[in-house]
Formats: sequence, structure tokens, C-alpha cells
Amino acid sequence: MRWARRWAVVFAVGSGLLGGCGDSDPPKNPVPDAGTIDAGTSDAGTIDAGTSDDGGTQADDGGTQVDAGTDAGSLGEPLPCERTQGICAGARRAVVDGAYEPVCTARSYGASYEATETRCDSLDNDCDGVTDPPSWSQVASLGYPPHAGRVGSLRVTDGVLAVVFDRLARARVIQLDTALTPLGITEVPVEVMDDNLALDSVSTRLLRTAQGPALYYASAGPAHDHTRGHLILLDEQGHHVPREGEPEGGALLFDQPVGDRATAAAVSADGTRVFAAWRNTSQSVSGGRELWGTVTALDGQAVVSPRILMRPLSDDTALYGVDVLGLRDGGFLVLARETLSGQFEGLLRLQRFDGALQAVGAERTFSMDVDPVARLVDLGAAAGDALESPAIVVRAPQGDGRALKVLGNLFGEETSRTLAVTTPGEAPWFGTAVTSRGLQTAWLSVSEDPQGGDSWFRWRGQFWALGHGGNEEVLSPGSDILPLHRYAQWVLLEELPERWMGALVMTSTESPLSHTLQAVRYCAP
Repeated sequence: MRWARRWAVVFAVGSGLLGGCGDSDPPKNPVPDAGTIDAGTSDAGTIDAGTSDDGGTQADDGGTQVDAGTDAGSLGEPLPCERTQGICAGARRAVVDGAYEPVCTARSYGASYEATETRCDSLDNDCDGVTDPPSWSQVASLGYPPHAGRVGSLRVTDGVLAVVFDRLARARVIQLDTALTPLGITEVPVEVMDDNLALDSVSTRLLRTAQGPALYYASAGPAHDHTRGHLILLDEQGHHVPREGEPEGGALLFDQPVGDRATAAAVSADGTRVFAAWRNTSQSVSGGRELWGTVTALDGQAVVSPRILMRPLSDDTALYGVDVLGLRDGGFLVLARETLSGQFEGLLRLQRFDGALQAVGAERTFSMDVDPVARLVDLGAAAGDALESPAIVVRAPQGDGRALKVLGNLFGEETSRTLAVTTPGEAPWFGTAVTSRGLQTAWLSVSEDPQGGDSWFRWRGQFWALGHGGNEEVLSPGSDILPLHRYAQWVLLEELPERWMGALVMTSTESPLSHTLQAVRYCAP
């Protein structure tokens, strides 16, 4: 066994092994202006910012605008405006139709003013004391609560697609616009080997291929003795694009006599091939003694026949938590966790493969003290060439809390940097996205309520993300604590236009029984 630099990574999450909840105070709501005006009771916001209907010219006096031909001095000193926070600080009433505005509008406040803030510009445009506020909305009610393997998202031309497996024998593809407003839901029939989704027989991802978006999904038989993977091409609105002669359930990528619903898939750099990997689990052992992989064309034609990619390094260990990544040189990267059955300590194993799934170079290993969640990301050309840009995002201990860290330069002298430090005493359930501005992350900071009811529902937390200046910000609505299900250990994260980010999370209540897909749009300049 070759050992590279060893990394100590600590993880405590859905298994119930959480530390105690910290006593950190929630952020206080900003104090509104005493003179705040309800836009619905005045003409505030009805005039475009900076627009003048009466040909006035902009003065230097705190944004005061004077009517052409009007002697402002004859009107006396302009009174201060109602709003005094943000960009409204110091504003005085503009002259309109020969008199000062009775209620200040954009004429008085200036071109950056908005009655309802919509811009991601690091300014308090509506002068309420909150800069670039996030917006929350309900996307859809869910049936079975999906775990991380049964959800996925993808940025498309005019918004975001999300997929959820929360119904029997079908996937639901949800189309959202760039404000994360739901536009419609397409139900896509799928071919699964076990209709009872409560048995967690399905895994899925949305992929960007050379022919557009695609829905990848795999299912395992109830006896854990069979695994099939499929690919369904979609259009930018999430509708199935059937090919001639293709089964309703999509192109069959692989059909193997080994059982594992937790498969992983990635697309090649040119978007024409799909790399899928799965373990040979059984009913008695959740981990696998072998990791298999295959490469196919988008229509299911085999490019590389199924073959074994990795085996445990010891007779008493097994493989868990597989992730895969398409490399920009045409090859693929595999990350797997190896531990003793029922234990947490072990290794993260990283192996590079070429396009024919032949191992390239020596395997890299990273030691861990406790079971982590680790994800592969490609930081893009800005981070270097095809072998310099791949990275691993992991949870790691930091003081009495957790940190999200990035392990980089995986094929050279490895580096480590802290991406975010999470709330002490709570566990982060996180998601990542590589954007035009670099790596972004958001997470649910979660604790277990010891007074809660059913063990599946006694989870609670707040939504955090990297916001202004790359700083950690709590973005939950108000100071609310979100009610969570144990399966809510995921955040889907996508880049939106104009420096906005979009995240999808699931909230749940036990009574009344409900699971809801929630969207949050937040500013990350």
C-alpha cells in the first residue's frame, strides 16, 4: 500500500453522533426606520430609479433634484427623507412640479434606490438596514423524503432543473427560472427494479452532456443481487427527448449481477460518454468488496466493458461513499472510503483512470479518524491544468466545531485550505458548486433535539452560506430554526445570473406529516 500525506478528518452527522448544540445567539433582525413607508401606500417605487419626468437636473445636495426653472431657494431648506439607512442616508426631498416631494421616491434617493431590493450589488437599495437580502420560496411538496442519492440539480439556459425521486416508479423533474420560481414539473417514467422507494433502491444525478441535459439513474433489486443504470436525455425545460427505438425508461448503460443503489456517474470532458461506478453490496454488508465501473456512449453503447476498479486493501474492510469526476484530459477520477464494517476510522482512497479505465499513476490515500463526507470537484482552468484543478471538499474538525476544507493539488504536493468554519456543536450538511467566481458552498448547520419525537424528525438547523466577501452568513428566514428530516443531509447549489446563488433544501414536519422542497436565492458577490 502506498501512503501519501495523511489527513485527519472528523465527521459527525446523520448517524446521530452529533455533539451538543451550542448556545450561539441567532442574528437579530435589523431595526426598521421609524419613518419607513409602505410602498403600497405611496408612489414610492412607481418611478424608475433615477428617472425624472420633469426634466430636472441632479444636484450635489444629497441627491436633491431641482425642477428646471424653479428657484429652490424660495421653497426653503428641503426636509430630510423618511428613510435614513443604506443608500438613503442623508437624502433630502427633491423638487417635483415646483414643490418638494411629500414622500421621497427614487428622485430623492438616487439611481440606486429600489422600493423592493432586487440587486446583488453589496448596497442596501431599499434602505431597510439589510443588504442584498435572501429570498425563500416553496418549490414543491414531496412524497417519500429523498436522501442525497435521490435528488439532483443542473444549471440550464434559463434557470435550474431539479430532479427528485419521491414517487413510485417515476422521477419528477422540476423547472425553475433564474429567480428560483417553479415553472412546471415533468413526471418522467423510469424503470426501477424495486418499486418500494422506501427501500432506497434508486440513485440519480442530472448531467450536462454534448446533447443537452440528461437524467442518470440506477436501481438495485430488493435482494441486492442486481444493478441497472439508465440515461434519459432532456431538453432545457426538463422534458424527455426520446430517441427512436429507445425504451421509455431510457438508454440502458449497464446491467450487472451485483447489488448497489448508491451508484455514481460523471460525463467525459467532451460530453459524449458516461462513466458509471457501483459497488457489489449485499443484504448483510452495506459496503462493497469490489468497485466496478463502465464507460458508455449516450445511447448505451459500451465503450469500456464493466470491470473492477478497486478492491479493499484488507480482508476485514469494505468500500463506501463512492464519488467520481470527469477530468479535463479525458480521463476519470474515483474517490472511495474504506473502513472496517460498522466502524468509522479508515482511509479515503483516490485513483486516477484514463478514458479506457486503466489506472494511471499511484493511488493516493488520506487517513481519517471518523467517517467523513467527501466530494470531488473540479475548480476549472483558473486553478491550473487538468491534474491541478481537481480537489476534494471534506468536513474536518476545528476547535469545538467543524470546518469545510478543500484538499487541492491532489497529484502533487497536496494543499489544504479552510473554506468555511461552521457553528460550534453542530454538524454541517453541505453542498458545493464551482462558479465563475470560484468554489461556493452552503450548508445546513444541524443539531438533534433530544426532546424531539420520532428519531427521523428530531433534527433542526439553520441555513448558512458563503456570502459577501466570502464570509459565513446565516440566511434562514428571519431567525427561524428549520425543521429537518434525517434524510435532509444535502444542499443542491447552482450559480445564477448577476452574482446570485440558488440553493434547494428539504424541510419536514412530523405532525402534520409533510416534506417540502424549499428554494433560497442569495447574493454571493
